[in-house]
Parts: sequence; structure tokens; C-alpha cells
Amino acid sequence: MPYRMLEYYIMLKRRYKDRQIIQIVLYIGNGKPRMKNTIKENNIQYTYVLKDIKEIECKELMESQNIEDKILAVLCKVEDFEKYILNLVDYLMRLPEKERGDYIRKLLIALDYRPKLKERLSLMMEERKMPLTITQEMIKQDPFYKKGLEKGLEKGIKQGLEKGIKQGLEKGIKQGKIISMQNSIIIILEEKFGNIPKSLEDKIKSINEEEILTNLMKMVLNAKSIEDIKI
Repeated sequence: MPYRMLEYYIMLKRRYKDRQIIQIVLYIGNGKPRMKNTIKENNIQYTYVLKDIKEIECKELMESQNIEDKILAVLCKVEDFEKYILNLVDYLMRLPEKERGDYIRKLLIALDYRPKLKERLSLMMEERKMPLTITQEMIKQDPFYKKGLEKGLEKGIKQGLEKGIKQGLEKGIKQGKIISMQNSIIIILEEKFGNIPKSLEDKIKSINEEEILTNLMKMVLNAKSIEDIKI
């Protein structure tokens, strides 16, 4: 993560040279953030702000007139979940049915990052007989929906589709990351040493291994001259 953020910083700084760049990564996971947010290597010192959204007070979001702000608040520090849900349901019930259904789906997506709160919502709906209706169709449209499609799909077809989609996504994400790393290395070299030989640029673009590119990035950051770059 720190190297990727450094790549973004260099790209932004190159475009907005006269502006101060402040980078913030907002962690929305359920546990504590464990990723590093600093690089300290020889003459390189870089850091960015890593903020856990669960430590952010959500009062302003909850009191906002924007329904999407109210839904986003579930990811923050919610002191009284029951009160939050009751107020949200009251607001949702004033909306037209189709619009209400769209926002309920968004709430379910947010709650996938807070599984314990999702369980509490289910219990509250049963105990209080809340008027909020969560249909099976809404659950199926949740992008994190992982249970079997019980009607019309056989297990083998489902597994084949999931495997194909997963492999396609992984391949696309990996290739995009490789290209980003290649471009960042070239940008850093140009920033440090001016125009670089076309042959060196071609060699960098021919590397498709993330580990090799990461090591090359470290070499470039520590290099004192273009001759220090050994590929």
C-alpha cells in the first residue's frame, strides 16, 4: 500500500506542482487497520494519513438531510445503533417505494462491512415488527451476496460463473497494477534524472512481475545516478 500511495503522490505532484498534496486513506473494514502507511529507506521518507472510519463521530452524517449520508453513517462510530436505525427507517418510510428499495439495498451493502450490526438489524425487525421490508430481490442485488441462487441455477453452473468472474477480475486488477508500477518507475526516473533512454523505458515496460517491479522501485528511489539502475 505505501508504494502504491507514493506512486499516486508522484503522479499528483507532477500535475499539480504548486499545490500541497495531502493523502488520506479511509479504512472501512470491520477490524483494525494493519497496513503500513510509511516508507523509510535511506534518503526517502514518505507517509500518508491512515484513518479508521470507525473512529469518526457520525453525528453530522446522521443529522444530514442527505439520505446517502445517513446510510454511510453506519460505517462510522455509532453509539446508539437502535436509535440510528429507528430514525433511518422513519426517514425511509417517507420515500416512494422504488426509491426506498434502492436505499435499502445501499444500506445492506454498507452493513456487509459490519456483520454484527446486520444481525442486530434482523433481530430488531423481528422483535419490533418494523415496517421496513427487505425483499429477497433486494438481497440478491447486494454485490456481496454469496448464497446460492436457489431458483433455476445448478450448483455446477454457479461455481463455473463465480470462478470465471473471479479469475477475470483478478487478472484485470493485476495487469492494471503492473502498468501503474511501470509508469510510476519511469516517472520517478524522469523526475530524478531527466529524460531516460528509450531502451531503458522499454525494459521497464517489459517487466510483468510485481515483485521485480517493487524491487526496481526501491532501486530507483535509492539511485544516485541513472547508471545505478541495473535491469
